[in-house]
Amino acid sequence: MRGRLLPLLLCALMLAALTPLSPSSVAHVSGDAVHDHIIISEILVSPSGEDYNGTDWNGDGKFGSSSDQFIELWNPTDATVNIGGWWLDDDPNGGSPPCSIGWNTNITPDERIVFYRDKTGIEFSYFDGDTIQLSNQYDAVMDSFSFAELDSDYDVSYGRFSDGSWGKVGSPTPGLANDQEWPQGTQRQGSCYTPRDHMHEGSYVLTGRVVTMTSEQGVLNDGHIYVVDGTIVAVWSGPTPSHLNLEGVPVYETEGTIFPGLIDLHNHYHYNYLPLWDYTPQNGQFYTNRYQWKDNSNYKPEVSWPKVFMLQGDRWGLSDEAVKYAEVRSIVGGTTAIQGGPSSSGDSWDSILARNVEHYNFGEDNMKTCAVCDAAYDPDYDGSHLIEDHEDGSLDGWFVHVAEGVDGSSLNEFQLLKDQGLLFRETVLIHGVPLRESEFADMAAVDATLVWSPMSNMLLYGDTAHPDLAKDAGLRITLAPDWGPSGAKNPLHELKMADWWNQNKMGGTFSDYELVQMVTSNPADAIKWNNYVGRIQNGLEADFLVVDNIAEDPYRTMIEAIDPDIRLVTVGGLAVFGDVDMMQAINGEDHELVNGDGFQKAVDITYDSMEDGAQSFSSLEETLTKAMRYDRQEMFDEWGKNTRTWEEFNAWLDQSYSTLGEIPLDPIFTYGDDRYFDVLNRSSPFNSKGTIDLYTRYYDVDFDANGNRSETFTPPDTDPVIPDPPDDGNGGEVVVAQCNEGDTKLTDEGCNTCVCVEEEWVCTEMACVQDDTGFTDPESDLFSSLLDPTSPVYWIMMFVALTVILGSAASLWMLVRKP
Repeated sequence: MRGRLLPLLLCALMLAALTPLSPSSVAHVSGDAVHDHIIISEILVSPSGEDYNGTDWNGDGKFGSSSDQFIELWNPTDATVNIGGWWLDDDPNGGSPPCSIGWNTNITPDERIVFYRDKTGIEFSYFDGDTIQLSNQYDAVMDSFSFAELDSDYDVSYGRFSDGSWGKVGSPTPGLANDQEWPQGTQRQGSCYTPRDHMHEGSYVLTGRVVTMTSEQGVLNDGHIYVVDGTIVAVWSGPTPSHLNLEGVPVYETEGTIFPGLIDLHNHYHYNYLPLWDYTPQNGQFYTNRYQWKDNSNYKPEVSWPKVFMLQGDRWGLSDEAVKYAEVRSIVGGTTAIQGGPSSSGDSWDSILARNVEHYNFGEDNMKTCAVCDAAYDPDYDGSHLIEDHEDGSLDGWFVHVAEGVDGSSLNEFQLLKDQGLLFRETVLIHGVPLRESEFADMAAVDATLVWSPMSNMLLYGDTAHPDLAKDAGLRITLAPDWGPSGAKNPLHELKMADWWNQNKMGGTFSDYELVQMVTSNPADAIKWNNYVGRIQNGLEADFLVVDNIAEDPYRTMIEAIDPDIRLVTVGGLAVFGDVDMMQAINGEDHELVNGDGFQKAVDITYDSMEDGAQSFSSLEETLTKAMRYDRQEMFDEWGKNTRTWEEFNAWLDQSYSTLGEIPLDPIFTYGDDRYFDVLNRSSPFNSKGTIDLYTRYYDVDFDANGNRSETFTPPDTDPVIPDPPDDGNGGEVVVAQCNEGDTKLTDEGCNTCVCVEEEWVCTEMACVQDDTGFTDPESDLFSSLLDPTSPVYWIMMFVALTVILGSAASLWMLVRKP
């Protein structure tokens, strides 16, 4: 026995030594699987909850539709079928995102497998009806079933009868034939995984003039940004640093200026399908506070009613579509984060396109918003929850609309806020029109933030806040557009208004760099997102706005840029909008063309991983345009007939909404929006401080057929030179600060970070040792070569190992052979 076992042991050891240390192969599904007829055999739409004597069908301790809705598949063939990589979906044109069945899911002949909602994420709609669809790994539909709206019954399954037809088959029997009695716990449950295409995976390098916003001098003319899995891994100028290994990493040459994505800290974007409100001041008098203009006779039919009819569930019910459209309207101007959405999130939009400030982002999510805020006028307002969160350090931002107006009552709102102890670091005070030196000093003392919205202020009140006085007080200032009815479409266009006001009304108080800070680094600092966005540096998210090089000064480039100048917008590394060539290079065919006035761009809003992720931008435009006609016949056919007769429907509208009529869908682009500029030019409040002709100053630009300006700027290959310190007149140098307090930058090799302390740079001194993100580590390379059969080191070590093994085996053999 020993004589036979020893050679076997020796062979096993040799085979083990020669086997590469690599993952086992993944089973491959052959094309023959396309012809195997796996079918859907049963679905449960309406399981009862625990309070209604429901059954926990999947045994997870949870009752009801959120967990126990299920899809059962059956193999009626005489062969085992591997359905790994097949797809389950409900409505293929919307609804829940599809899910991919786990690898190596083999179904034996006559076997059934059950997929529950807690694993698939697929939600069946009782109210709208739904379609369940099974597709193979080649996207060929293998089977499907549809049920009508308001049709399913509690704890009654749809299923196949013996003749193959579908119907209600009675009590659920997951894992068993539909005519059997179900004993709990006997079914096989399958796994199904939702795609993650709303998150960037992979790597690339962007090149261009990089404006880091870490300091005014933080501009890299020959800049490079290395992105891995949505995060910035390295930023450098010139040749690639020696410690970076970029083999196989795609490089996209933008030939533009790369900024951090813009951050909008004041909006109400669930209104942002509505155009500028074209109103006439009542009795020729401008409004003096926010509580007056809602009484204008045109406000309800042109603003509030259209919003109610658009969003409310028992009317058009298009809240998700409206928010998606509004986010695209922001993204086309480079906005990558926006504040002021609906109070509840939506599965179809809160994880795609622009980041939603009040919803989940980086774990820094304790954001509070008070738009029409009791704290501004009620001395008995209880803000203890805010104070407690501030004191324990959990509060990240409190957005409060205060002092929106020009009268004494507006100013008193600030004093009331202060008296209640609600002025602290996290206070983001929106508007502040009548505030002056003393109020700004109070805000600066606690490091609060002012949000300036000049266009909206001028359109409604004929005056705006005084950011020049806020700057003198040392206050952090951000810039944001407010909302569609009285603001710019996004911060990029609000910058034009701010620049005009700065040059014509404030004597150029702010530099171009400071204006750009208001929409990038300042808002990030205001809400404690400075470790994530707002600048371009290692470890931050890859949120970028790339603009054509239209000016020598990079900050002037941002201010002057308009819609055709936008080269690319990314959020978390994903390319979401830009020139067609850039989107094709990064996304391939995964984009959709959108047309402006004489220019064309591309956008990507479709994500398999999202609810209603198949909705295209053109379908959003079509759906919202139809709804905003507010045509009585269309409204009745779509939703009015559910509760009223035609006569009752018309009587209801005549009594409550008699003046509701068609409202134009606001275009996503400002360039070419003639109505936008017409409303601004005719508005008496807007032009009360002097004619504000934004079109002539910023938008009267000629573009060629490709959407390019006739005059652009080509940055030099070298970075800007910081001049030598001036002479103090006595033969010595004037001491010039190296930096501004709190500024940050990267060191030349890209591995360390510097912070400005007392006007000098203080830098970390860590070695450039990284891992699979592209940095190399000699020790890790040596270890990797031990596992790589293509490496000479691997075979040397194998020879040594075999020598040891054979020598040990020979010695053992001699011992065994001894008498």
